[in-house]
Amino acid sequence: MKNFEINRENVKNWNIKERPFFGQLVEYIAEQNENVYFVVADSGQACRCCGFKSAKKRFVECGISEQNMIGVAAGLARNKKKPIAFAFAPFATERCFEQIKVDIAYSGLPVIIVGGDSGVGMGTQGVTHFGWEDIGVMTSLPGITVLSPADNSEMIKCLKAALKANSPVYIRLGGGIPEVIYEEEYDFQIGKAIELNEGKHLYFIATGTMVPAARKAAGILQKKGIEAGVVDMHTIKPLDTEIIRHCAEKTGAIVTLEEHSIQNGMGSMIANYLMDAEIGCRFLKIGLPDEYPHTVSTYKTFLEIYGLTPQAIADRTKDFLSKKI
Repeated sequence: MKNFEINRENVKNWNIKERPFFGQLVEYIAEQNENVYFVVADSGQACRCCGFKSAKKRFVECGISEQNMIGVAAGLARNKKKPIAFAFAPFATERCFEQIKVDIAYSGLPVIIVGGDSGVGMGTQGVTHFGWEDIGVMTSLPGITVLSPADNSEMIKCLKAALKANSPVYIRLGGGIPEVIYEEEYDFQIGKAIELNEGKHLYFIATGTMVPAARKAAGILQKKGIEAGVVDMHTIKPLDTEIIRHCAEKTGAIVTLEEHSIQNGMGSMIANYLMDAEIGCRFLKIGLPDEYPHTVSTYKTFLEIYGLTPQAIADRTKDFLSKKI
């Protein structure tokens, strides 16, 4: 893999929705490295990338056939190429689950799969387009790394790290325009979470779109005399168990935040670790419920409905802390 540099200055309009930002980023990377291929299932337009100007043959359109997209990506990886496959989260992970399992995970091929608008990011399109379960689906497969960037700056870090990996990686993108978390350069390492601020009474362990929400919720709680730390768990698999232990032992209370089902997401993985390691602490999972909505609405409205706004998170956390053990 040829060495190259990626930073904000290389990508125009970086403070935009994650999908179009990702499209710009992939095109830039492909121009820098002849081994990078972009494989899509009629999903290039969704990230504003419908072809490469200087590398047309390395943009591979598979049509509306995600299973075929995964097979093509696996074949490219077999031939020492670096394929990046993209579709909306439910189509990139669930529709082609067997192909990911057999063609990629079983062989440990270094394919990067990117799922766009996860969670309720496609709220106006209905439940068929919701990435409600993708973390649970992808973390169930042995050998696959699962990343969930908090903003576009961290997306750059995730993609760069994934390109260097010699194993399959799933990158989960959110909906909406992500708020800026990382304005300055910082160290990023797969499997090493980032403590954004220290906590005294509890820690929010958040991933993806919920990292900005966690920081705002912490600000609301601070005005009420509650000091909440915030951890960006950008790597969901493998989990940073060291920082989980640190949060539990320092404050005795952890609240996990994710735009994903609470049944089988990051929160459940953290709870499993705490139980297996026999670490006692108060614990609350905040995320999407174990049910599907029978309506459509905007992304913002769905976040409000499911209590994933900063104020709702702060209120629920305050109630959680006030309950007697």
